[in-house]
Amino acid sequence: MAQYILSANEMQDCDNRTMTEHGIPSLVLMERAAMKVVEAISQEYPEAYKFAVVCGPGNNGGDGVAIARLLQLKGFRVKCFTLGNPDKYTDQLKQEIAIAVSYGLTMENTFDETAIAQANITIDAMFGIGLTRGLASDYEKAAVIINEKANKVVAVDIPSGYDANCGKLLGNTGIKADLTVTFAYMKKGLVMSDCKSAAGKITTADVGIYLDEPKDKYDIIIDDTILSQIRPRPLDANKGSCGKLLVIAGSENIYGACYLSAKAALSSGAGLVKIYTHKNNTESIRQNLPEAMFLGYNEYNEDELLAQLKWADTILIGPGLGMDEVSTDIFKKTIETVTKPIIIDADGINLAAASLPLLKQAAARTTVILTPHLKEMERLTGTKVADININQEQVAKDFALEYGLVVVLKNHTTIVTDGNRASYIISGNQALATPGSGDVLAGLVASLIGQDSLEIEKPLVETGECTMEKALLTASAAAYIHGKAGQKASIIYGIRGVLASHIIDNFEKI
Repeated sequence: MAQYILSANEMQDCDNRTMTEHGIPSLVLMERAAMKVVEAISQEYPEAYKFAVVCGPGNNGGDGVAIARLLQLKGFRVKCFTLGNPDKYTDQLKQEIAIAVSYGLTMENTFDETAIAQANITIDAMFGIGLTRGLASDYEKAAVIINEKANKVVAVDIPSGYDANCGKLLGNTGIKADLTVTFAYMKKGLVMSDCKSAAGKITTADVGIYLDEPKDKYDIIIDDTILSQIRPRPLDANKGSCGKLLVIAGSENIYGACYLSAKAALSSGAGLVKIYTHKNNTESIRQNLPEAMFLGYNEYNEDELLAQLKWADTILIGPGLGMDEVSTDIFKKTIETVTKPIIIDADGINLAAASLPLLKQAAARTTVILTPHLKEMERLTGTKVADININQEQVAKDFALEYGLVVVLKNHTTIVTDGNRASYIISGNQALATPGSGDVLAGLVASLIGQDSLEIEKPLVETGECTMEKALLTASAAAYIHGKAGQKASIIYGIRGVLASHIIDNFEKI
């Protein structure tokens, strides 16, 4: 079962509905959250016995006070700091303080950096998912000291100082946690931008808050469960029944990207792969990839191109294609006439950016999947990379919805979307930042699409047609496998030593 991932507003709606529709008081949820944090700490840091709990003025602070009380009742040494003006504390925080004091816990309103340095664990309960601005002066000072002095830091729901929707640092400083215990569902900001590296290990705690129906309106994190949806190859399979992929890639004497895409496709089960490339490339690739078929061109030949498009079940266009006149003619004719699922990558995306009306027309005829990195997305949308980076999901969704296609927006967290729903891909690591990695992903997406690899629980059609739903989940599966293969390769070669071909070599280990 996929894990859901929520925005701050979606999570707050779930909180409110739990309280108003089901009658569960806020204080009960707070107590559940506190117990789950204490449980997570006990599992992760069983030797810890000295704690400093730093609480803000809101309900995140209330969680913190409850955590401090539970830790003290277990016999641990606890310092609990409640920062800010007590007159501005929420009612729930005031209630938790009253309960804690009744159990003999001392509330300290003056921050003590010595206590932070002496504690085995510092618990950050200053601000949760409702934060929309940078940390104010006293909280910023506390965050700086915690980052400098703390031995280990556990964040409650989300590290203080970050946007829960996009993960960006809201001010000058944010908490850097070793462990984040988030409640009910993963928050989008935890796996994006600045917060991704600040959250440390993330564990999701069930506190009895559930999603509204229908659940398929929520975005998801792709995990190992998607692998169970990949169909086993039938006993009577043959190469012709496992997809016929046409790879249109590689310009004159530029064949590396073409080779990697084709090899990735073959290594992930594509039945037949034909490479349509500049004639100067064919012999070099043939020597390294004899399993593929080849057709070389020297100049634009419309009849020849149309014959190849007719032969294929699926088309991949763009890796290393170039942007000269011949490449442009090939791309435009392909986009103008294609009726089969098509994956557009690299130079194909750059050419598409100059032919957006044609792209939209193609998407009206067939399934189109784009696999841009942030700079290519900038060319498609006109939105600057810096702005895309802090609004990745929305930029991808808006473009996918406007043009009627699937976008695989590659970043340290990759987002796959059809404009309505998004999949978050958090597999992979820095090893994927290697030349040719994107070409491998494009070949893998094309291969799985061509094989009709994914079993959809409730298919929109019964004919095996590549619907948007199927394209979304298949591209998500490919991105997940690509990331996991990169992780496996990095164990062997190290983060800096991974080559794109190593990613392909590790497909079999997923």
